[in-house]
Amino acid sequence: MCEPVSATLGVLSAGSSAMGAIGSHQSAQAQTAAQNKSIANKANQRNRQYEYDNFTGTAEYNQQVMDVGRQQDALALELAGLAAEEELAKDDRINQYLVEDQKLVAKLLGESSVKEGGRSRSFGMNAAKEIGMKRAMMVSNLTRSDLASKRKVDKARKYADAQRQKLFAGVAAPFLAGPAPSQNVVFARGPSRLALAGSLLGSAIQGLSTYNSFAPDDYKIVKDK
Repeated sequence: MCEPVSATLGVLSAGSSAMGAIGSHQSAQAQTAAQNKSIANKANQRNRQYEYDNFTGTAEYNQQVMDVGRQQDALALELAGLAAEEELAKDDRINQYLVEDQKLVAKLLGESSVKEGGRSRSFGMNAAKEIGMKRAMMVSNLTRSDLASKRKVDKARKYADAQRQKLFAGVAAPFLAGPAPSQNVVFARGPSRLALAGSLLGSAIQGLSTYNSFAPDDYKIVKDK
């Protein structure tokens, strides 16, 4: 049988030490759980950010492709409009040439109806020569205008082609996602249960030591030498 006072002191000492050990163990567990939760949240944030960056990058690239398509279409329409205007201008020049040529033909026919005589014949030949020169000049002007129009359209076409190639170069390389974040997440290790068991054993030993210190000699577990 144990001495009551000494036993109480021993139990209290052991219990107090054990409670302290358990409290420290639980506190360490809580700290480890909070640390691991923070590690998991950061890993999830990295994954969500990676997904968001990929989604945003892909969406922006697709938008750029659409914008380039619209700009290329606008260049093609502008070139087609210029070519159509030049074609209409060419038709107008041809029509104007035909009108002026008809006037010259009418004038030439009018001069031919004059009776031939020395002076009249000379005047008619001079008029025919003048009319021929005017017709030649009109044909030359018409030819030069057509060449100038063709060069203008060709220049516009080369510019449009260069711009379209420049626009295409801007989206030639598709969006590529960067390397995915590592999924090898390392969590913090919690307190050792073996260490807790050792602490509890130490508490029990401390309780026995306390009892042994206060117990009468007859009640001591370990007798003093």
